[in-house]
Amino acid sequence: MKLRCARSGWAVKVLTALGAIALGGCAYTSNLTNPHPSQEPVADTPERGRVLYLRDCAWCHAAEGSGTGRGPDLISDTNGAAFTDFMLSTGRMPINDPSEPTRFSSPSYNPSEIEDLVAYVASLGGDGPPIPVVDTQAGDLALGLELYQENCAACHSTTGVGGALAAGPDPFDRSLIAPALTQSTPVQIAEAMQVGPGTMPVFGRDTFSDTEVDSIVRYLGHLQRPDDRGGLPLGHVGPVTEGAIGWLVGVGGALLIVRLIGTRVGEE
Repeated sequence: MKLRCARSGWAVKVLTALGAIALGGCAYTSNLTNPHPSQEPVADTPERGRVLYLRDCAWCHAAEGSGTGRGPDLISDTNGAAFTDFMLSTGRMPINDPSEPTRFSSPSYNPSEIEDLVAYVASLGGDGPPIPVVDTQAGDLALGLELYQENCAACHSTTGVGGALAAGPDPFDRSLIAPALTQSTPVQIAEAMQVGPGTMPVFGRDTFSDTEVDSIVRYLGHLQRPDDRGGLPLGHVGPVTEGAIGWLVGVGGALLIVRLIGTRVGEE
């Protein structure tokens, strides 16, 4: 009898613990949605932005955009329309797992869906800047060169192909590499300057005027379509590649010529 009572007591305790865990899990996930983005199409309706957000984004960022343990909030600091448009249009969001690094890729949504998502996230109350209007023709190419070299080239390289930010144990850690700007659109460049994604500092309106932003964007457009006169581009990496070619081709060719000449003289 005592053995049966003891077993019954343990069973009650186990069931109680399982019930508590289940209730806690229900409370924890009550305002969350599917944890993985879906590629199923959503009808083009006035509510499409909300539907897409709750389906693909709320699991990490919460239904009201306040953030969770898996993702930051979308309503503080520079978060808003420009930040959301940058992350979606560059394919950095959404991701399938919160532990994945955000990196440039093809967008998961078409332009219309991105527009609806941006509008819905902006309605959550973020104070970040709106999507900027860029006029490259209003920019000055020489001024853009000067501003880019002073503020951007140290990380993104003088030719905009990206570069290492710092040394680390993992040489392939993307968080330690400034991305290339060779495929960025004018709007994406201006957005990144205003919101400072990742480790990039914020260059807001108190740093650059609209004309200066237009100038930097115009200069980057020049870097994306360089006029390589009088030689090979060599990946636009800079003096490292040029020096390597000089040593391998120039010095190597000179040594080969010396070797050929020396052989002929010895044979005589």
